[in-house]
This record gives sequence, C-alpha cells and structure tokens, in this order.
Amino acid sequence: MSTGFGHELLGREIVDSLGDTLGHLKDMQIDINTGQIINLLVDLETNLDPAKLPWSMVDGLMRVPADLVERVATKIHLRP
Repeated sequence: MSTGFGHELLGREIVDSLGDTLGHLKDMQIDINTGQIINLLVDLETNLDPAKLPWSMVDGLMRVPADLVERVATKIHLRP
C-alpha cells in the first residue's frame, strides 16, 4: 500500500456488518517488517460506549483488527 492510498482511506466511515456506523478511520497500525496493516484506529461515534465493544482503546482510538475488514468502498465495511 502506498502512502497516498493510505491517506485516501483516512477519515472514511467504518460500518459494522449491519451497516451501523462505528466511527471514522483516524490512523492505521502497520507491521514494519511486512508492510501489512494490523489494526485500524477508529475515532468512535460519540454515542458508543467503548467498554461494550470487544476491542481495546489506544490513545483515545478503538483498535480494530484489520482482518475484520470485509471490503473497502466509500465506507469501510467490517464482516460479522
């Protein structure tokens, strides 16, 4: 993934398998050895309680494993 493509994804809405908005992509964690995206760092919607979600928080952002991404279009869709 080129830097340009990565920047193009920032700010995209992230939705769960039901189409509900989780938040917006703020950043990504990348494995420096492989170049693979490991986690999406998501700025959660204000009405969501992070304690009720299965992922951890880092610096105020939800860390969502990248392998949960089903597809990327105008929104980033997570699989069930």
